Amino acid sequence: MTFATYQSKKIGYRVGRWIRATVWFGLSVAVSLLIWAIAPATHAQTPETPSAETSPAETPTEDPSLAAPSLSLELPDFSDLLPSDTSEIDTQSVYLDGNQLFVVAAPDITVDDPNDLENGSSALNARVNSIETQLKQIVNADFNPATLQLTSEYVEAEEVFVINASYGTGENETNEDYLLTVNALDAQANGVDDLETWTNELTERIEGALLRAEQERRPDSLRQQISIASGILLVMIVASFLLTVFQQQAKQKHRFITARREADAQEMSAAADTGNPTEMTTALLQRQMHNRQQHNLNEIQRRLFQLGQVFIWGGGTLIILGLFPYTRWVQPLILNWNWIQFPLYITLILFSTYVAIRISDVLIDRFFLVLQSGTSFRAETSQRLALRFSTFSRVAKSIIAVLLVSSGIVTSLAVVGIEIAPLLAGAGIIGLGISFASQSLIKDIINGFLILFEDQYGVGDVIIVGDVAGLVENMNLRITQLRNEEGRLITVPNSEIRIVQNLSKEWSRVDLTITIANNANLDEALKVVNDVAQEMSHDRHWRSLILESPLLLGVDKLDHIGSMIRLWIKTQPLKQWDVAREYRRRLKLALDEAGIAIGVPQQSLVFKSDLRLAGELAEEQNGGEDGQKADGGFTHTESRSSGPTNPFHVGN
Repeated sequence: MTFATYQSKKIGYRVGRWIRATVWFGLSVAVSLLIWAIAPATHAQTPETPSAETSPAETPTEDPSLAAPSLSLELPDFSDLLPSDTSEIDTQSVYLDGNQLFVVAAPDITVDDPNDLENGSSALNARVNSIETQLKQIVNADFNPATLQLTSEYVEAEEVFVINASYGTGENETNEDYLLTVNALDAQANGVDDLETWTNELTERIEGALLRAEQERRPDSLRQQISIASGILLVMIVASFLLTVFQQQAKQKHRFITARREADAQEMSAAADTGNPTEMTTALLQRQMHNRQQHNLNEIQRRLFQLGQVFIWGGGTLIILGLFPYTRWVQPLILNWNWIQFPLYITLILFSTYVAIRISDVLIDRFFLVLQSGTSFRAETSQRLALRFSTFSRVAKSIIAVLLVSSGIVTSLAVVGIEIAPLLAGAGIIGLGISFASQSLIKDIINGFLILFEDQYGVGDVIIVGDVAGLVENMNLRITQLRNEEGRLITVPNSEIRIVQNLSKEWSRVDLTITIANNANLDEALKVVNDVAQEMSHDRHWRSLILESPLLLGVDKLDHIGSMIRLWIKTQPLKQWDVAREYRRRLKLALDEAGIAIGVPQQSLVFKSDLRLAGELAEEQNGGEDGQKADGGFTHTESRSSGPTNPFHVGN
């Protein structure tokens, strides 16, 4: 994807984005106006007052707890959801409309029989359910808040207080219900030493909760809550839309970065076609490192935007559910600390580990990019330095990723409640045992470190290791991955690398051996071989690949095939094969034009007649007779080629 294509697509995307923004904004305004039209503002309305027909004796003294409390948007108190720290008693919370009112307790039974323990827990649950059922029954009875009275009575025989509720539900109709029994364990569980003090406080708390529940169920309060919920929903839609716009921009940038990385990879493989491949290769390596840095930043942004969408819709939904008494019970169910703490902590640890890995990748790439930009060397040294920095950055990223993942795992185990110290001690002993069984892995890591430290090779080099050869695509402290000429990915453990041949470090060489026929003019052949090499070294396209003037070594060998002439050409790294192919083509044309034949293998054949063979046999039988009769005998020598051979041999 070119930059012009990207810009045109970006303009089209912006036009579509503004159209979607207009539609979303119009829809949000329409929904808001509709809700406000259905639910008129009632903020100035006052709650119902007691009827004038109520006698003064029945009218309770004016108390702030009897007045219907004003509505206010409050987030749930997460501290109330935390489990009690009391270790001697078993506690459980009592809720009304999703709000925690108080805690009831029972003795913490330690028994050998699990059935007895289950029975004790079931009794506490039954007590909590009974209290919550009584409170809901009063709220659903549509009682008159002016007639609500809570009284407490002390039962001396059992040393407990009994709380009862009296309320009116219609004309001259009064109900009295038993609510709960308060004992000393309840006071202790709620942090109060005196039972009577806690009973009075609990009575006021329950009475205020019942009045608040009745107030929230009034039509005007429900309309007000709907209005607040519509405003929150509107804010959620706008915020989510803005995040969606940013997400689309991040996705577009991700596609552009991916296309640019693919283009750079293709350009790297076709660097031989450029006018100055060494500087181009260095620039491409720097650009690849910069692209990796931009890719990591883009990944962090995309994950943060996704997390923001979860927070907007999840948090907004919880707040809206908490506005209505009929749905507020969902809040403590979702935010129950007993089961949400471990998934929440582990999710935060995993997300933090992921972000930390991405940030470390960005910092490592930026560090090596700044370090490389601050160096000023000649082109060959700069290219080698870029290859080495690329290799070091990959290894550093893998090491830091392993450390961060290990830290995340240890932290997650600590959050779950597993003791880390014994685990680490056991892991040390296990690691010691594994080290004896995994000596090859340790050798891999040590040898990989030495390879990097000594700069034996790096990513982008062409090496020969034993019987395999190829381009180094990836390497770390354990393995080296090569891509051979057939496209096969070869993985070599670093401990198996004892002798390595680097064909591309700093410079390369073409080693040519040309065989000339024995009957050819040797001086003229030497001149042609040298002239072709010199002419090629001054060619506009090939001179950037040839570092020095070609060196003609002379006649290297004489045999029955012909005279072997040897030539060296020093080239850029990885360019020796391209230069050798072009030189062979030019030399073949020049030799044909000069009429110089290439050498071919020679073989001599001797033919003898039957008469001569018989004479030789008779001569041997006669004990050394002369046997120089040559009747009809003759000798013929013929030279012929034993087959086609390759006259050019390159040993690089």
